[in-house]
Amino acid sequence: MSPPTDLSGLSRAELGALVLKLLAEMGELKRLVAGQRDEIARLKGLKGLKGRPVIKPSGMEDQTEPKRHGKRGKQRSRGKVVPRVAIEDKVILVTVPE
Repeated sequence: MSPPTDLSGLSRAELGALVLKLLAEMGELKRLVAGQRDEIARLKGLKGLKGRPVIKPSGMEDQTEPKRHGKRGKQRSRGKVVPRVAIEDKVILVTVPE
């Protein structure tokens, strides 16, 4: 909306209509700003307003990716490994041929 070039040339009725139109537009803008502030507060989680809906996954995603466990339980260790065959060290002395 472009403002009129000369406000002094307008009649009292025209000025009244212009003021009413501007007040209505200002009221609409205030409602819009208040709605946007509420939306920002809701998205940030600042107010007790309802947040985004919690939608449970369908289960198809679980089949494509392996499940990851956050903490694993205590794993059992194998203990000390004992060889079944005794290990022997033998030194064989050999003469070097000439």
